[in-house]
Amino acid sequence: MTVPASEVTRKIIRQAYIRILNGRPKIVDKGRRISIASVAEESGLSRATIHKYYPDMVDKIRTASGKAYLDVNDQKISQLKVEQIKNKELRAELGALKKNLEVLGSKYAALVLKYEEVQAIINGNNVSIFNVNVRN
Repeated sequence: MTVPASEVTRKIIRQAYIRILNGRPKIVDKGRRISIASVAEESGLSRATIHKYYPDMVDKIRTASGKAYLDVNDQKISQLKVEQIKNKELRAELGALKKNLEVLGSKYAALVLKYEEVQAIINGNNVSIFNVNVRN
C-alpha cells in the first residue's frame, strides 16, 4: 500500500518542525525561532503550501512560536529581576564605601593638620627639644 503524497509532505513538515523545536535543524540556523518561514525553509516547501494545504500544522507552528516568544520573554524578565537585585546590593555597598571614604578623609585631614603643627614646632626658632630620661 502506498502512502498518499499529502501524508508524506505532512511528515516532512512535521519532521522539520520537530528539528527546529529541538534545536537541531539541518538547513536553517540553529538559533532561529520557530515560524512558518523557518519550517518551510527547513522542509524545502513554500510557505504558501503549508498555509494552503496544512492548516493544522500552521496552528501548531503558531502555537509553538507564541510559546517560544513567551518563554524567551519570561527568561528575560527573570534575568532582569536577578540583575535588579544585584544592582540594589551594589548600590548599598557603594553607599557604605562612600561613608567609609568620608570618615577616612576626615581622619586624613586631621592628621595633616597635626603634621603641620608638629612641623611648625620643629622648625620654630624659639622651641628647644630636650631629651628627658625618666627614672623609676
